[in-house]
Amino acid sequence: MQNQKLTPEELLEARDWIKDCCPSWRDLNKEDVDGLTDEEVTRGVQRNFSGGISQFKSNLPDK
Repeated sequence: MQNQKLTPEELLEARDWIKDCCPSWRDLNKEDVDGLTDEEVTRGVQRNFSGGISQFKSNLPDK
């Protein structure tokens, strides 16, 4: 895995994305997502988002 980091705002977006994928993502319930560590969220995006972290960041709305 590339050593890419998500900013705090990107981590919030990633958690929302994971919640939208529940329960199919790692058999999690939406209520469990906020308990994931930042590292778990980052790894999950890298492994499960098509194109990994780079593509996830590219898909985020401009603020």
